[in-house]
Amino acid sequence: MVTAVRSSLRDLFVEEARGVEMAAALSNLPLSHLNDRIARGELIGACPACGGKDRLGVNPGKPAWVCRGSDGGRDAIGLAAHVLGLDVSRSGDFLEACAAVLGRPVPGDTEENDAERRDREARIAERKRQNEEAAAKRDREANDFRAAEQSRARGKWLHAKLDGLHVTYLARRLDCYAHELPVAPLLRTSPAETYWYGKDDRDPRSVPVELFTRPAMVAPFVAPSGHVIGCHLTWIDLDRRPKFRPVILDAKGEPLPSKKMRGTKKGGMIPLIGFYELDGLILPDPHRPRFVAGEGIENTLAIALAEGPRADTIYAAAGDLGNLAGPADAKRRFAHPTLKKADKNGVMRPVWIASSTPKLDQTLDDALQAPAGVTDILLLADGDSEVHATASAMARARTRLGAGGARVDVLWPPRGYDFADLLALSSLGQ
Repeated sequence: MVTAVRSSLRDLFVEEARGVEMAAALSNLPLSHLNDRIARGELIGACPACGGKDRLGVNPGKPAWVCRGSDGGRDAIGLAAHVLGLDVSRSGDFLEACAAVLGRPVPGDTEENDAERRDREARIAERKRQNEEAAAKRDREANDFRAAEQSRARGKWLHAKLDGLHVTYLARRLDCYAHELPVAPLLRTSPAETYWYGKDDRDPRSVPVELFTRPAMVAPFVAPSGHVIGCHLTWIDLDRRPKFRPVILDAKGEPLPSKKMRGTKKGGMIPLIGFYELDGLILPDPHRPRFVAGEGIENTLAIALAEGPRADTIYAAAGDLGNLAGPADAKRRFAHPTLKKADKNGVMRPVWIASSTPKLDQTLDDALQAPAGVTDILLLADGDSEVHATASAMARARTRLGAGGARVDVLWPPRGYDFADLLALSSLGQ
């Protein structure tokens, strides 16, 4: 009887944890440092489990969280498990994650009478109903927000200039003359793009703060259907070598990224070379059997420049490593061979790395997809990222994109460099 009661109490405990909003759970997790870097409602900073400077991103409003050492998720329990180094496939760890979210311990053994049992069962049923209603509301709001963001991102790209400073930026970044630069017709320039960051506590509207306005390269994110679903922004500073991007600091002197993405990225790609426009769609050339894809625009164009570019090749960028690699099988994650991180109790726990095995039953929206008809794929790795996590991600990308029968190879630059860096070094005779 006690066992049954305990099980039922834990069912209620779990349902209560599932009903906790991500924003409400943050105060119970070791994430107070994220408040130092707020951009567009997203909290960014070091991950308590994986380390780094900006590996973890949490957006309580969506809600969603993502980390380079995990697939991320949309609930507070998963976030708690990740930052505390817990494995939710184990019942004990799952309950511990629920306890962290609720800020109270897991219920233990107890006796109850019939009235207490009926009351508890009614509370479980009511909590489940509330959770289902809240989840449906979040889904509706997320869909509305996504559609609005995609529309804004599409408009930002459509209104950018076809000829602009992005050509000069890319020529300098790749250390070539503008006329030598591979033609990437879908890249554009926004002459005056505002960089928004954080919020002004003195303003009751909680509107973002304008840090500066300057030119930016604008690239579209395109879904497999050909629709523009997002855009990628790269702010430009031609006086700032070697990257030719501005150094951006927040009020506390912490560096901020000079690149941002708007709209939807997952499942899309940035079309560079080998695409055509038809009836408002951007589509890959079906006569090109080879596909080259990297994380960033500059590295992918560096390879295109080194290759010619090749007339049989479609060149595209994923935007980031997660979109290139795709989600991993969470059950096959592994510990970093050397890195460990102290949890909230000071216990040293391993830093987990996402598995090299792709997650089963993926959809087209989960990651970049190779164009139909491609038989040869070359993936471009970054040599200036953490080597174990990057190697696992590239192996996952190779397996995922090769599942349809295409040959897939991975090209690595020397450790500590990217391909755009190599072009600059080669011009100096290094």
